[in-house]
Amino acid sequence: MTTARVSIGLPVYNGENLVAEALESLVSQTFEDLEIVVADNASTDRTLEIVREFAARDPRIIVLSSDRNRGAAWNYNRVLDACSGEYFRWQAHDDRVLPTATERCVQALDDDPGAVLAHPYTRLIEASGRLVRDYPDDLGAVGDDPAARLRSTVQRLTYCHPVFGLVRRDALQRTARIAPFVGSDVTLLYELSLYGRFAVVPEYLFVARQANSIRANPTKRSLTAWFDPDRSRRPPVPVDHAWATAVAIARAPLGGADKARCAAVLATVWPQEYGRRVRRRRRRERLAAQPAGVNPAV
Repeated sequence: MTTARVSIGLPVYNGENLVAEALESLVSQTFEDLEIVVADNASTDRTLEIVREFAARDPRIIVLSSDRNRGAAWNYNRVLDACSGEYFRWQAHDDRVLPTATERCVQALDDDPGAVLAHPYTRLIEASGRLVRDYPDDLGAVGDDPAARLRSTVQRLTYCHPVFGLVRRDALQRTARIAPFVGSDVTLLYELSLYGRFAVVPEYLFVARQANSIRANPTKRSLTAWFDPDRSRRPPVPVDHAWATAVAIARAPLGGADKARCAAVLATVWPQEYGRRVRRRRRRERLAAQPAGVNPAV
């Protein structure tokens, strides 16, 4: 059997409303040497039926099912394990990519052997599909110094869109991948910055719906259960992020001096940026809770 050069993994649970749109964007890619592995996590709607209809029309689509919902973290990692391409990317069922997205990211990785991830800019949309704004993702994870790449990623990360970029699969499999706690996509990007540069494709080729999983799970407990149902009684805590990043630094293929400098970034820069993210999230929550017409500054 011939292995496709690019693997795209689409984990999904109850996505009948938008999964067809996501799949249509994937089968329409100008880069055609790809496999599309869809992992359905025991959906209770028509998701599996829709996916199988696509698979019947396109042999590049492989469908995995499950007897029960084991959580998003398990499903994201399962779809990665099922893929075999040199390059890999995740695709959320409610996002889509423009036709040249894969082609441009493949070219970026081919052109830079030191890059571990390539991603385009993002077009943010509402649930209805209305454009919110364009967001030029750039974490500044460039150069040969892993501590500098980590520092830049920690300081500049606002949205985790680059986690849906194209990654060298062998490098991704050496990481913790998607861990079973809230915000593990953040720590995954931190870890990937230790392995190589992030190549930016300066074109708006990724279309993302704003924080759909968070809106669908408004409480800490429900969001934790979305990642892993077995951890639903444990609220997310900062220790998860700090510990996961510390383990990532210890695991990374770096020399002792580089690991020490990366650990210094974790000890000094990360607490400041984590606090900033928490304050910003709480401010958004306060504004969202304000009744219409109330000035929050009063």
